[in-house]
Amino acid sequence: MIVAELEVCHSRAIAPTRRIALGARNLPVEPSPGAGGLLLAGIVANTADRVEPELREGLYHLIEQLAAGHRVV
Repeated sequence: MIVAELEVCHSRAIAPTRRIALGARNLPVEPSPGAGGLLLAGIVANTADRVEPELREGLYHLIEQLAAGHRVV
């Protein structure tokens, strides 16, 4: 049984990703945070330490916006 899934397509298999697109996704968020929220949190937790140091401040700002309930486009 699949409780959450996310398909990510990127433009380069061996180089840093420049373009990214979402394919099939099933990210349920009820009851909060839901399986979808936990999947996304796991992805962020697994990869956050690989973000370039000069970009980390922007990541922290994005996480703060999301935690405050703001819509991020």
